[in-house]
Amino acid sequence: MKMKRYLSLIALSVILIVSMSSFMQLDVATFAGQSTAQEAGSEVGPSCGTDEMIMRNPFMQEMYSSRVACAAPEIDLDTAQVITIPVVMHILHLGEAIGEGTNISEEQAQSCIRNLNERFRGDIAAMAEYTDYFGNTQLDEDELALTIDSKIEFCLASRDPQNLPTTGIIRHDCSNLTNDGESYALDGISSNSTQSGVDDSYIKQLFHWPVEDYFNFYVVSEIAGNDAGGGIQGYSYVGSLGLGATGYRAGPVCLYNVTGDVGNLKSGRAMNSTWAHEVGHAFNLYHTFGWASTPGSGCGPESNPCTYGDQVPDTPPTSQNNGCTPNLCQDAIVENYMDYTSESCKTMFTQNQIERMRHELWSEYGYLATNTVSCQSPNDNDLSITSVTLPQAWCQSTIDFSVSVSNLGGFSASGASLLINGEQITSIPTIGATESFNIQITDYVVGSGDFEITVEWDDDDYEDNNYYYAFVDPNGGTYTQVLISPDVWSNEIDWEITDEIGEIVMEGGDYPVFSQEVTFEEAACLQEGCYTFKITDSGGDGFCAFDLDDDGECDAYYDAFVNILIDGNVVFNLSEADEVDFGSELTTTFCVTNCPQPDCPADVDGDGVVSVQDLLYMLPYIGMTYDECEDIDLDNDFEITGNDLLVILADWGLMCATGQFMDMGTPPDWVWDYIDGDGDSPTDGVSNIPDQQAIPVGRPVYYNLAGKPVKLDNRAPSGIYIRVQQMSFGAPKIDKVFHQGGF
Repeated sequence: MKMKRYLSLIALSVILIVSMSSFMQLDVATFAGQSTAQEAGSEVGPSCGTDEMIMRNPFMQEMYSSRVACAAPEIDLDTAQVITIPVVMHILHLGEAIGEGTNISEEQAQSCIRNLNERFRGDIAAMAEYTDYFGNTQLDEDELALTIDSKIEFCLASRDPQNLPTTGIIRHDCSNLTNDGESYALDGISSNSTQSGVDDSYIKQLFHWPVEDYFNFYVVSEIAGNDAGGGIQGYSYVGSLGLGATGYRAGPVCLYNVTGDVGNLKSGRAMNSTWAHEVGHAFNLYHTFGWASTPGSGCGPESNPCTYGDQVPDTPPTSQNNGCTPNLCQDAIVENYMDYTSESCKTMFTQNQIERMRHELWSEYGYLATNTVSCQSPNDNDLSITSVTLPQAWCQSTIDFSVSVSNLGGFSASGASLLINGEQITSIPTIGATESFNIQITDYVVGSGDFEITVEWDDDDYEDNNYYYAFVDPNGGTYTQVLISPDVWSNEIDWEITDEIGEIVMEGGDYPVFSQEVTFEEAACLQEGCYTFKITDSGGDGFCAFDLDDDGECDAYYDAFVNILIDGNVVFNLSEADEVDFGSELTTTFCVTNCPQPDCPADVDGDGVVSVQDLLYMLPYIGMTYDECEDIDLDNDFEITGNDLLVILADWGLMCATGQFMDMGTPPDWVWDYIDGDGDSPTDGVSNIPDQQAIPVGRPVYYNLAGKPVKLDNRAPSGIYIRVQQMSFGAPKIDKVFHQGGF
């Protein structure tokens, strides 16, 4: 159980009051309870696939072994020329909208390049601000003091092979990409024929831009069927040997959820150090511990540092290191990007590593090292719409979305406006050259579903990229929401909703740890049909916060809950203490109906007001079922139950013509008896539908006896408190509870 796992880390008496900063000093793998070190941030085992590629290719083994790193000349980095590498970033996604899932946002893609520049140019001030998955700064002064400016930097390409403006971020929908019996949607990319996934050479041949003008980066959904979880996080051919006869196999590959330092990144991979590691390989660096066929791997000594280990003289002999302390070899530089250490201490390449990279760039990639044209826009003034986050279909009258406008020109752009369907929405602030601005649009009326989005700027030299059109189907299903408030170990929760053929239509989870006070919401428009909701907990005890004596009985909760709502009606609720401790997995099914709703659905008798007459009208239909939509089926579940009466009670007194409520007093007692009782007659004070009751929604609110709101946790004094619970229909439920403070 969880508490037993963590007692070795923190004293029981301070579990809930220790500061977040003190937690962050612990090794992430131990602290977060990850099942594998790869997921926790240490590049343990096969998290980099480069060595595996070498071992499976005798030609590469021979070529790598014959290379001598000491051929690289010494360089005075204070006076060395800056080498700028033009990059095109290929995002191989699974068909999601931009910014969703594997189709990462412009901001996340750009952050990868910015972060690489900060690391390769030794921008200590910027690196000092890097935060981990939990939002805590990580790199300390001693680690940052080792940073060296390599005088290597990167730019996203500003012109494409046809000499037209580009952001350098190119998206490829690979949801239907197959080759040689392998599916990218199922297993992603494969670096060799022994793995599942579409072969690396096939993908790169399809998508690469000319290697003489661009350095190709590949952001992928998964590698060798790892579902973007543990295992290989990235790989790259070492140096220019990846060029081969055609050149297209060069270029590092990394998972989408280790890319950049903003966005939905995984624990232990939120600081972009995986890309620094793989780019190091691409520029001719081995792991600091060498590779399996390299003589002398280990703590040394190396009889010839130019041919032993990683073939770099100023990296001490070492075995593989994990975490941020040397495993076996005390002289190991755990801060080095080319080891398997955690991102929380990676800050540097050595002088000789930098000399080796620069020598490789000048001698083998010289055409890139001298090609700055690809970084320069073909136009002085050019604004472009580069991403819009509209879905293909929607089911609400209004929608929120964002529009990203990029300056692809060489000068700052001022005085532009954003128009939607010919109407000016907002003025666009000044955007510097190569920069972008993200515009959030809220509560925009969907209407017919046509979206004509335009950037209007009088000074624009190239207007072909100023226009974006999308059609959003306004009848795209039924609005479905999933609300989850997890326990303290939020990172252990994952969930998904699948349709009748097993396709995932909604998913979430892997929330930041200590999110017990946060409610996470996902929403989608689902088509009519039945769905399966599955929630899993890697810790094996659901939403239980602590099992103090490890007896299988949960001792502390955090008012965790799960609600699934369809058009605002709760179809699934998980909130009671005996429910939320669901173990490793919980599964339930629910159905979505796309029944049209009348203007005033609770007015079933059509007299213009929701009153007792509507209740009386409904009573004869209680217990009836239907195969299709019926106006009197107010909650659209194809069955008339007490929940339909609750819809009427929720609108009690509504005047349909005006939308206002009139004072009609409270509903008669027999109505509540009918809904909440346990008998079989609406007139005897009991009910024949005992299970059809209002459902709790969200977490309750607590007050002390003086009426002051309180947070009812272990720090609250023992005593009696008032609990107010919002219900799915009708008035809130109010009762008294006894709370025993402390553990």
